[in-house]
Amino acid sequence: MSTKPLLLLFVIGTYFCNIPVALSKSSQFNASGGYEEVFMPVMSSNSIIIDDDDLPPNEPNLSKTKFFKYPPVSSLGERVERLIYGIKVDVKPELDHYGYEIRRYMTHVGNIHIYDDNEFLNKQIVNVKKARVIVDFWKEHLEKEINEIESIIDNDSLVELRVRTVFKQNRFAVQTFLNILSSWIDSNERLLQAVKKEPSIFEVKYPELEIVIPTSRVNFFNLYSKRQAKLKDLRKYNPFAMMVY
Repeated sequence: MSTKPLLLLFVIGTYFCNIPVALSKSSQFNASGGYEEVFMPVMSSNSIIIDDDDLPPNEPNLSKTKFFKYPPVSSLGERVERLIYGIKVDVKPELDHYGYEIRRYMTHVGNIHIYDDNEFLNKQIVNVKKARVIVDFWKEHLEKEINEIESIIDNDSLVELRVRTVFKQNRFAVQTFLNILSSWIDSNERLLQAVKKEPSIFEVKYPELEIVIPTSRVNFFNLYSKRQAKLKDLRKYNPFAMMVY
């Protein structure tokens, strides 16, 4: 499936206008203090336990939003700081041009209905693909910013040492985050594709998934474990700490 139509839809559907920058620092949430820990699955003789609760997790409520442009940066230092907005620094949804939409599309990808509703499953596969397109768009934007900032720093000896140091730190943070984000999305897509390939093997008795075929059970356990591990890595980033799949 080509990603170009999806990218076009994302661009067309994103409306920009100017408002002042307003970081939502009060909304920052400590994942270890406020959100439940990521549960790692446990395999039994004929099932996989996917939760330590009898009820599925509460999914974040992320509705569509109108996006706004940031005002022009006032300094190179501010431009460097903006590299990690939406990654390590929380921003309001209307300013979080990429991360918010990624989270919105990934909100329901692990919902229990993927195991018993083929239409719902197919929709989540499409949503994962849309999220991947936005990740690519975000990566392209950040790489362009990093290259331009690096060129300025390399050609201007008057750039402060503090700005140079923060740039190196933020560049590394961006690269690390993008790898983790892509791996998380990949792990969800592999899980969904595995369900689509063998939809009849699952019997849901939440929090257990009964899978009587041993090889299928082991394979799915491995996929689920990897997905949870990638989720755990991603939730270290405050803007993504709310994600449950």
